[in-house]
Amino acid sequence: MQLHDRLYTGLVQTALLPLGDRLFGQRMMARLALLRQAQWWDAARLIAHRDGALRQIVRTVYDQVPYYKQAFDDARVRPDDVRTAADLQRLPLLTKTILRAHPIEQFTRPTGQSTYDSCSSGSTGAPLCVREDADTAGWYRASFMLALDWMGWTPGLPHLQTGISLKRSRGRWLKDVMLRCHYVSAYDLTDAHLDSILDRMEKHKIDFLMGYPGSLYYLARRAAQRGWSRPLIGAATWGDNLYAHYRQAIERAFQTRVTDTYGIGEGVQVAAQCGQGMHYHIHSLDTIVEYLDDAGAPVPIGQVGNLVVTRLHAGPMPLIRYQVGDIGISGGWRRCACGRGFEIMESVQGRDTDVITTPSGNRLIVHFFTGILEYFPQIEVFQVRQEQPDAVRLLIVPTADYTAAIGETILSQLREMGADIAIAIELVDAIPTAASGKRRFVINTLAQSTAATQP
Repeated sequence: MQLHDRLYTGLVQTALLPLGDRLFGQRMMARLALLRQAQWWDAARLIAHRDGALRQIVRTVYDQVPYYKQAFDDARVRPDDVRTAADLQRLPLLTKTILRAHPIEQFTRPTGQSTYDSCSSGSTGAPLCVREDADTAGWYRASFMLALDWMGWTPGLPHLQTGISLKRSRGRWLKDVMLRCHYVSAYDLTDAHLDSILDRMEKHKIDFLMGYPGSLYYLARRAAQRGWSRPLIGAATWGDNLYAHYRQAIERAFQTRVTDTYGIGEGVQVAAQCGQGMHYHIHSLDTIVEYLDDAGAPVPIGQVGNLVVTRLHAGPMPLIRYQVGDIGISGGWRRCACGRGFEIMESVQGRDTDVITTPSGNRLIVHFFTGILEYFPQIEVFQVRQEQPDAVRLLIVPTADYTAAIGETILSQLREMGADIAIAIELVDAIPTAASGKRRFVINTLAQSTAATQP
């Protein structure tokens, strides 16, 4: 790291980010300082801290959140009955269906801060809203910053990030400027746009890439086609499945290691890779992860299970035993070669998505669609299917409020964002799930037979 970068990153961490915490009511930097120490604790200390936090949050939700009090009483469980992570089995699961079936006020509590609703379609294609405040955002952002530590990035070093919307709020714009983030569209994956990104990386000597795996994959392919070969220091991915051929292409083109992160749109950073092997470290001070079979019983270490998450920070909308809709494999508390003590997740096997290819050569990744359709409450569930080179079908399970005008608005917004392909909306009563139990909501049947062998 050059001297001016070292001086600037020091200023960012000791002055600018702490100032931002005070201005926006977050405590991200204080939390990050704790996590940077706690990652080296041994398993016994981590478990003791985690279980202490669990006991506190169970008492909080029972006393302050209507849904949980009723759920605990129905299960004949008192807060004092839940002392360790193993005791969570005594509590009922919280599902997306349950969340959607009740007013959000049944799941929330006052925190003394202003709150806002964050809506995401997650991995099932159906909109879901959770309530957050600044403190909750600071909590999960600290865990995300820790994962970027593992990649080798320091706040303030120039980096390029692919994202959903180029219309940045004032706060996000200030963050981009302060952290020297070059924010580009993850939607426009035409060769011309990819060339402009590579040119920007070269001009500004950018050494770090971050964003959705699909967008970084196509950037890597374009870099290889152009013979662009400047080594980078690190790349981080999130949001979609990091396929093996995605990783191989990114690491080969940019001569660096990919650090994959796993979180859920409901405000939880769950796990991230450290660079030693392909496993993930669970953010053990933030969340408890259970692995359950279809009957709700724990599966042994090394076997595939449905992921159930308990967030150890109540916030305005606590999440206790939340079934996220993904599947994964536990690695237990074995010590990683990196020396960190956090619990191991061997793999995440959810988030199985495809890419829609348009006649112009653009590639529409999953977040192209979720970034638009999640804002239509008239859609219960959707799925995009490409079975022809020049057309896709948009299957929609509508609510009672859905109208033909809503459909026209959806098509207009998709076209505005760059969907240069024929789209036919089909209203259906239901969309079947895959064998894994997940509903894949972008399916390209033309590409399925060749995706795993693409360079």
